[in-house]
Amino acid sequence: MARKRRREVPNGWAMMWIFCMFDLPVRTKKEMRMATRFRNALLDRGFSMKQYSIYIKCCSSLQAAKTQCRNLKKVIPDNGSVTFLYVTDKQYIMTDNFLGKNSTENEEEERRKNAQLLLF
Repeated sequence: MARKRRREVPNGWAMMWIFCMFDLPVRTKKEMRMATRFRNALLDRGFSMKQYSIYIKCCSSLQAAKTQCRNLKKVIPDNGSVTFLYVTDKQYIMTDNFLGKNSTENEEEERRKNAQLLLF
């Protein structure tokens, strides 16, 4: 009789946030298309825009986060500068966010939503 694998619930130290920060040239139409293609690739893979050139995503582990970034490396424009920063959920929870009156998204809600999705 096969043993059932116990599924581990991710904890705050195992869960990782990926920060993708980039500076992409947009002087020509081709460069604009490539920059848009990269931003769309981030959105297609579940990233959320934090600021115009900073996107974030929650992953269940560092290994999953690194896999995401390796896949994204294929669509980075040649002249672009892209940095991936990995932060644990415990570190990220210490972030202070100050939202203006006209801000429509609450990042804390996004964090809770992503954490809940990782449990299933």
